[in-house]
Amino acid sequence: MVLKFSSDIVIVGAGTSGCVAATRLVNAGFQVILIDAGPDFGHSDQNNWPGEITSEKFIGEDTSYDWGYTAQLGLKEKRYLRGKVFGGSSAINASGINWGLKNDYDRWDEYGLEGWSFNDLLPYFQKVEKLYDFENADNERGTSGQIKVTRQIPDQEYFKDFEKSCESYGLRYIDASGPKTAEGYGYVTRNVIDGIRQNPAQSYLDEIRSKKNFTILDMSEVLKINWDGSFTTGLEIIRNGELININSKHVILCAGAVGSPILLQRSGIGPRDILEKLGFEAHNSKVINGVGENLQDHFGIRYSFAASSYALKNIEWDKGGSIRIRLKQNQKDIGHNLTFSSALSPFASNGKTTDLALLHSILWLVQPKSIGNIFINSLDKSVKPTINFNFGNSHDKDIKSLLYGLEWSREFVQTNPLNKWISNIYNPSNDYNADEFMNWIQSNLSFYYHMVGTCRMGTQNDPQSVVSEKGLVNEFDNLHIFDASVIPKIPRGMLNLTVFAIAEKMSDMLIQSIQ
Repeated sequence: MVLKFSSDIVIVGAGTSGCVAATRLVNAGFQVILIDAGPDFGHSDQNNWPGEITSEKFIGEDTSYDWGYTAQLGLKEKRYLRGKVFGGSSAINASGINWGLKNDYDRWDEYGLEGWSFNDLLPYFQKVEKLYDFENADNERGTSGQIKVTRQIPDQEYFKDFEKSCESYGLRYIDASGPKTAEGYGYVTRNVIDGIRQNPAQSYLDEIRSKKNFTILDMSEVLKINWDGSFTTGLEIIRNGELININSKHVILCAGAVGSPILLQRSGIGPRDILEKLGFEAHNSKVINGVGENLQDHFGIRYSFAASSYALKNIEWDKGGSIRIRLKQNQKDIGHNLTFSSALSPFASNGKTTDLALLHSILWLVQPKSIGNIFINSLDKSVKPTINFNFGNSHDKDIKSLLYGLEWSREFVQTNPLNKWISNIYNPSNDYNADEFMNWIQSNLSFYYHMVGTCRMGTQNDPQSVVSEKGLVNEFDNLHIFDASVIPKIPRGMLNLTVFAIAEKMSDMLIQSIQ
């Protein structure tokens, strides 16, 4: 027997965007069903959430709440983390939280998007964020939102010397997590309070869990979207081995930049060549060529400097800490922006620091040129999708940009007084020539799990657009996408605040259109 549910609105995905949309739409009086394939651990007051979700000490690489995806990047195929739990990837990330830069959002109008400039998004950023430490912060930062944010400034001599080297190098102190300045140094902000991660499933859903017009279906995987012509009738899902049909007036996909295009393709909505390979015919398919295309992420490399004898004696390794430089490149032929971060992390054996300790560095390419794609290989949901970022293939300037940043950072760490903390270049070797560096970069690339663009917003004249500026899927009257997949061009910052703001804005627009 097939179970049946009905609602005004059904939302797929209980990550960042799904938690926002559910809260706003439930509070607006609509009957809402929220579906996610991962577990829900209930109201935060019940204290049922596991430590690897709540504690700042756990990050994605250690989690068991993961979809198990892999992706091709450079010369290797690597694990691509996506949160499979209420709160989504925001429940397993490293808890960094920041804005993109103002002109990142202003450039979205290149895609013909009205109402998506920085000033249009600003009230929604402010609605989300509650910044506790406001000293020297950009004045746009929010102070009364639902996501609590703190700036973490380590009290260690190493970081004070790092600041001095920045100043001597001509870099000024900025709000390195704010929207104003593309060049300078500062400290990161994190959605962590007293060591506890601010999970959106708690920050948002707690206020609506007891409402009669709200239903949660966790551990439920969507098989396909049911549709007829331009109208979706609902979803087909499986939960606890039972098949369930959900009839709904509106379907909102908040499954992320992986989950949303996968679900569309599995439902017969996507590029013609993909649909034909899957066996769809004209009568049961709808061609939207941009589904799964325009894939973007922040790419980078992690490398190390060996600590000096002075560092070994004077750094409190257990305290850790991190500082960030926003770096504007001078090379006109590259023209990207880079972010350089330094963090303390020792090599340890049996929990004890060895004589060799490293000052770890991370170099981000925050506005890459490389564009990839994602597509399913089978209608069988157990078969993993193909995710390929085409890094360096579609645009070799990305590799050159990272090479520039690597060379810059190796010069920067020799600046006085930072140089007293470093004995030598550890990895990659200082003896590498340019070709060896290029190969090392391709072999050691990392992505930062900031995937966007696979169902991008655009005009009807844009052949790669999937949704309108209101989040409505092209050629449909009641199918919406509110997540990171709609972002047309990746901003220079971590994505969570941007996705929060998008979901807030699109929820407002939907409420206004159907009330």
